[in-house]
Amino acid sequence: MTYQLSPEAKAFSYTREELFECITKIVAHPHTAITKHDQSRALAIMLVFEDYFSNFTESDNNGSHYVYERDELDFQDFVRFKLDIDDHDAVNVDEVLK
Repeated sequence: MTYQLSPEAKAFSYTREELFECITKIVAHPHTAITKHDQSRALAIMLVFEDYFSNFTESDNNGSHYVYERDELDFQDFVRFKLDIDDHDAVNVDEVLK
């Protein structure tokens, strides 16, 4: 059996460190100096994501884990809904924090 990458697979856009930095900046917004308290809150948010995603992680008999694409994991759509944005263009952090 030959394995190949799915042409529809997306590359990861953030490493865990970049995700932590992004969440920390969001938590600290609009302050420019990031405090230890901001970092602690960012780490707590990451743990909440870990717990949330664990509910959607499946495993196979070979020790591999995967997550099916589903509405509960479409955070961008949820943000559009909460902000009452009708179009389906990408929404980014800077737009949300304006």
